[in-house]
Amino acid sequence: MEPTFAEKMPPKKRRKIQAWSIAANCFGSLSEVMLDSSAILISYVALLGGNESLNMLMAGATGFIALLLQIPSGLLVEKIGLKRGMYLSCAIGCAACLLMAGAPAFGGAAKYAVVALCFAYCIARPIFGAAWFPIVDSFVAPSERGSYFGMLRFFYTVFAGAFFYFAARAMGEHPPVWLLQILIAVCAVLQFARAAFVYFLDLPPAARQGGGILAPIREAAANSCLSSFSIYMMLVAIVAFLVQPLTLVYLKQTLSHGVSTVQTVATFGIAGSIAGYLLFGRLLRALGSRRTIIAIHSAFIAIPAMLFFCGEGVPRLLEIVCAIIFLNCMALACFFCFASAEMYSVAAPGNKVMSLSFFNTFFCGGRMFGGFLSSALLASGMLAAEWEKFGMKFTAIQSVFAMACAMSLLWLVFLIIVPAANPDRRNDYYNPPDFRKG
Repeated sequence: MEPTFAEKMPPKKRRKIQAWSIAANCFGSLSEVMLDSSAILISYVALLGGNESLNMLMAGATGFIALLLQIPSGLLVEKIGLKRGMYLSCAIGCAACLLMAGAPAFGGAAKYAVVALCFAYCIARPIFGAAWFPIVDSFVAPSERGSYFGMLRFFYTVFAGAFFYFAARAMGEHPPVWLLQILIAVCAVLQFARAAFVYFLDLPPAARQGGGILAPIREAAANSCLSSFSIYMMLVAIVAFLVQPLTLVYLKQTLSHGVSTVQTVATFGIAGSIAGYLLFGRLLRALGSRRTIIAIHSAFIAIPAMLFFCGEGVPRLLEIVCAIIFLNCMALACFFCFASAEMYSVAAPGNKVMSLSFFNTFFCGGRMFGGFLSSALLASGMLAAEWEKFGMKFTAIQSVFAMACAMSLLWLVFLIIVPAANPDRRNDYYNPPDFRKG
């Protein structure tokens, strides 16, 4: 195979660009973390007179809008180019966050303005993804993908966690609205760190396709290796993203533990994520793609099975749950990094932007459906509140854990259509790197 654009670059220059890209993403991702997992926006909306339903609406917006707009964003980036796509994403995100910071000017409608602007911000994220992942391929050699994505996510997770921890400590328990406005505005402006990085980056010439606007979508769907990998990862994501939030609800509502205990368990999850990102590159080099995905899949069978047996009378229950959540988040971090590293192997070079957007549509779909499925099962009342078997008592949430384990076992069948797991299943574009060189 002909060397890629990144492989032709001197290794020292490549490493330097990778370091700058990680630094740019550490600053540029603060607004995303603020929306997804920080209490900043929750506190802001509350101070503006909002309630829990508005917070839940904002939390659900990201996955749904990302699912709807991945492919349209891919088409847009194909049309305007990777750099302009990145500039547009940063501009939309920055404008939405700055207006969010100025929401008190809307008076009584301020809380609704924040929610609407949160939706506007979510439009920027799939555009960023459609531009960013093809850009990464210009300075990360195929064998370095696992290490790069692991270290990228490790650094921005640690950086964002430290940033918001110290920001919260500095603001105190009851910060005024103006202080939250300043913090949101700072996160808005820092998004342009990504645009500044891309501005100075040399990219390979884009390969233009003919055949009309829908041709890239048809080509991506016709690539059976891409389609089968996307479907498999979507199915596993349903279980992967279901476990942690359901466990925290189980501890709080079913076992009646306090906020401090639940937060302690969540902290073990954060530690697991950091460990997973840090170790993923080494794991991939040691095991290769095939054994890595089998190991990750096995973890998503074992983890819900163990949680199913974590009933109220189990000795040292909290310690066991903390260990399980640590392992779950570690496996989830590896799952994230594997998806990012492997999706390039099934993306045809002449249709890379749309191929990656096509994959991310399925991945976002699985991520969103996992949370929806558990909520729907519990809210519908179709599961028994309590039931007994083998002299043990089980609850409705434990029943969902059992179903998650059963689904993961069922998804094993789909490993035969995944190119990384089945060497004979390569009848379309599949170009896996040798990760042992990374």
